[in-house]
Amino acid sequence: MILSRISKAIREQNWFAVAIEFLIVILGVVIGFQVTAWNAQRMANDRAEVLTARLIEDMQAEQWRVIGVTTYYEQVADNAQRALDTLEGRRETDDRTLVVEAFRATQIFSFPVIRTTYEELVSTGTINLIADDALIAGAIEYYETGQDEISFQNPDRPYRYAFFALAERDLYDALADVCAEPRTLTIGDYDALPGLLLSPCEIEGHDEAFARIAQRLRTSDTIRPLLRQRTVEASIESRSQAYWLDLFRRILPPASE
Repeated sequence: MILSRISKAIREQNWFAVAIEFLIVILGVVIGFQVTAWNAQRMANDRAEVLTARLIEDMQAEQWRVIGVTTYYEQVADNAQRALDTLEGRRETDDRTLVVEAFRATQIFSFPVIRTTYEELVSTGTINLIADDALIAGAIEYYETGQDEISFQNPDRPYRYAFFALAERDLYDALADVCAEPRTLTIGDYDALPGLLLSPCEIEGHDEAFARIAQRLRTSDTIRPLLRQRTVEASIESRSQAYWLDLFRRILPPASE
């Protein structure tokens, strides 16, 4: 339609009409490009909002995990210290309490690092869509540090396996069922964290097994040095999370503790 009008205007040498038609064509192209750019920007903004929300959600889960590590290993260290105090004569307690505390000193907080959104941002090259500079800088620092690599715990778990060597299966299964952290523990459950390894550990029977394991603990030449190491490494693991807790407080909305 426009081309036919331009052709007619040229034949009639109506240069004003030709100019107007060309202007209409150019404006149409410009507007078309602009609408396309606006749509692309809107889609990018929508994508950025989704990715930002997902990254915040992942890091809030990590914030809970780090708070959990802090609380959990403080409790592990406390159990280890009480058991060590008993074995080294600074404290008197019954066989059941000693075995439970020695068992709880073996425990490991095993929630994996949640990094799905961060890895997607890196692999797809969309990390620049995150407009919150503090959030993305914090995410890069946290995820690129390598949380497993900076743990202060001995990866060979010498105390844990030394306790295994003194334990008996039936009683150990009962301890794992009743005296470890709740198996229903879910990410984000702040209410459960304070009592993970402090709840009552009520096990019916097994009196003879408790007595045998307690005797092995009391007479072992290897368990006390390993337990002493466990008290220190668990305490360091707990205290070392303070840096990450401060980072999360600076870049995330307040945690719903």
